[in-house]
Amino acid sequence: MPPRPEKTRTSRDGGASRFVGRESALEKIAEALARGRLVELIGPPGVGKTRLATEFAKRSPRLSVLRFCDLTEAASLSAFLFQVARSLGVPVPLDISPDELARRVRERVFSDDAMLLVLDNFEQLPASADAALAAWFEGEGPGARVLVTSRRRLAGAPATTLSLAPLSTERRSGEPWSEAAELLVARGSAFAGGSFDPQEDRATMEDLARELDGLPLALELAASRFRVLAPKQVLARLSQRFRMLRRPDGTIARANLRESIEMSYVMLAPPEQEAFLASSVFRGGFSLDAADAVLGEEGGPWPLDLLESLLDQSMLTVDQDPHERRYDLLICIREFAESELAQRGGGAARAAERHARYYVGLGERLVGCTDAGSRRALERERENLTAIVHRRGLLGADLALRAALVLAAPASGLPYITVEELLGGALGDDEGEGASPALVGRALLSRGTVRRFLGRLPESAADLERARGIGASIGDHTLLAEAFAGLGNTVAGVGDWGRARAFFERALEACAEPRLRARLLAMLANSFGGTDEYDRAIPLFRQSIAETDRAGDESASATARLALGVILLAAGDFDEASRLLGDALEALTRIGSPHWEGITLSYLARCKQETGDLPAALTLYSDALARLDAAGVRRAQAVAFYQFATALIEAGELSAAAKHLRTALPLARENCGEYEGVILAAQGVVAARRGAAGDAAMLYRRAEASLSAYPKPMFLAAVRVLLGDEPPAAFASCSEVRLALRLRSPVPAPRTAPPLLIARDGSWFRAPGSDASIPLERRKALRGVLRALLRQREERPGEAATVAALVEAGWPGERILASAGTERVYAAVATLRRLGLQGVIQQKAGGYLLSPEIPVVLS
Repeated sequence: MPPRPEKTRTSRDGGASRFVGRESALEKIAEALARGRLVELIGPPGVGKTRLATEFAKRSPRLSVLRFCDLTEAASLSAFLFQVARSLGVPVPLDISPDELARRVRERVFSDDAMLLVLDNFEQLPASADAALAAWFEGEGPGARVLVTSRRRLAGAPATTLSLAPLSTERRSGEPWSEAAELLVARGSAFAGGSFDPQEDRATMEDLARELDGLPLALELAASRFRVLAPKQVLARLSQRFRMLRRPDGTIARANLRESIEMSYVMLAPPEQEAFLASSVFRGGFSLDAADAVLGEEGGPWPLDLLESLLDQSMLTVDQDPHERRYDLLICIREFAESELAQRGGGAARAAERHARYYVGLGERLVGCTDAGSRRALERERENLTAIVHRRGLLGADLALRAALVLAAPASGLPYITVEELLGGALGDDEGEGASPALVGRALLSRGTVRRFLGRLPESAADLERARGIGASIGDHTLLAEAFAGLGNTVAGVGDWGRARAFFERALEACAEPRLRARLLAMLANSFGGTDEYDRAIPLFRQSIAETDRAGDESASATARLALGVILLAAGDFDEASRLLGDALEALTRIGSPHWEGITLSYLARCKQETGDLPAALTLYSDALARLDAAGVRRAQAVAFYQFATALIEAGELSAAAKHLRTALPLARENCGEYEGVILAAQGVVAARRGAAGDAAMLYRRAEASLSAYPKPMFLAAVRVLLGDEPPAAFASCSEVRLALRLRSPVPAPRTAPPLLIARDGSWFRAPGSDASIPLERRKALRGVLRALLRQREERPGEAATVAALVEAGWPGERILASAGTERVYAAVATLRRLGLQGVIQQKAGGYLLSPEIPVVLS
């Protein structure tokens, strides 16, 4: 309980614990009391109203007399007057009447303008106490300042109302912690002493502060557990929030968070209780329209009035959006409401169903709109829609599937990995058994599409094949056509453009819907672009653009312009390509699709690169990769990393280029095999510019071999240009060939130096010019080091392997001091050189590599 001084204000060290944050709130209290004599401080249970009032009293230089009145046990007007009289030192004879006691209290309040009277925990008092308080301030004149703490607003009293929010969970500029985490750290140190080190896991402390809403009581109760649990353990056990956040030993006043919330709940009128419990179904806030749909009852109170009452009693929060207010519950208050609602029979199911039907309907309407306002509205409701998916067991599969399909729409802005999880959750372990076949088919189509974007092509094909089967069985020709199109795009991902074209043609046969037909024309055109048949691709793209424009399909029109821009860029028509890509980017930004925005930016960057504006190209490539990384589109990432690397080569940034090419190569092998060859060729360019002519020649040969599996004559022509051929007339103006002409360096004929022969498993080697094989089966460290040098030569030609990498290769799993590891590597290299690799193993930049001038043959 806070200190209760009789005649003088409390001293600065009177508090039980260090005060954290709230400087702005203290200033607002001071300003309000300078303007008027009555200020009420309201906020939810556990927010720290009493602590703030006490701290203000300690710091206030103008008010030299503090009277603190705890009203926790007062529940009537007479009890209120009696407690205040005791705090003020007013005599209370046994036979005094309530009116006389009220007069004496009022007189005492008027008598001392240097006094601050704190009335703590006013919320449970009746309206007559509010009226008695208001009477103290009738008329003007000097008198005490009164600071009231309460969970509800005063009725009729001329007070300045200050709402106290939880501590901020956002880290402050220049400060090591957020306000909430700072309090958690301070109280954790006080409870756990030297056994508590918050620096060990700063992220957990901030996460815990956020999960506790920044609510001081919750933070203090959590900190008290640090004596027996690590912060990570406390965080992991917050599913039992109310059992964790209590102190039955009495070491903390009001040591039960649930009881604190329950005190506020029981003071609500029955309709307010019903609305409060039903509001626990919302996630991420809700609007007045949503409240009307979910909380409104025929013949019952108006939801707006209920919201206002709940706000007045600190059971809800409200933001200050100037256009539309949104309401929410603190997590701990929501969990209390959820647990109470679950005990009311069908109440939880009824509230959840009303919530689901409202948000599914809203989401389906918003998905059909392309304006920025609708997109923002959809993003605001993602948590509410996600909650519907998670309530599949309560609501049934159909509502969950409808919500997941809304969230899968590009306008929702969710990463593809999240969309895949949501669609899987809505389909359930039974994959939609018993649900509407049309909804199941749509969900499988959508999941198959995102799995393709994520590079999981076999799983994508399986989903799309199931969607195709459902479309055929229920006679849904649109679903059937889209499934065929999805299958075409999936096989296109592995470079099988012939099969892709066949799928697109079957989709066009099944399709009667004009908007979809226009999209399918673009896909068919792309299948010709994939085999460099530009004369067939370009007219189809132009037809697709015309049809999407007529149909008013802005999204399809934008992606068709993007695709035609890519083809024209490849063909060397940079002016029209740039215009089309710019138009596409403008539309896609308006619609909102990080995936397609990222792809468009990457090709706009390539336009800048081809027209000589290298600085702009580098900036655009970086922006493109940021968007593609957020979306998780692996095929597009592979292409963008490759293109960015070529620009870095032109800029002379060989190390950065090599890094991007190493990232691009496995992505391409998994998602767009036709690009493996040009990536290997670009690695050859890096090797050539570093002087590793032998490695460059080897990489060019590997590039040619890779491209032989794909019908990409332009890519093959570009690689041969790098080898010194003249560009064929048919591809002379194409972007990849032009790039190759800029990048190529003369590759000298490989030297006739004898090769280094190495067993594939590193079990032996034969030094250049030697007839003797050196066995390494029993020399595991030497074998590991040699294999690491060989792997470095293959994966990062021209770059040295680090000492740390060689330590791990030679002595895997051993815990070795850095200095000792370095000595071991020195000894291993010296031994290998002595065994015949003198002049073969070279030192460079603190590491080691096999000489680029000596060919390596694996046996």
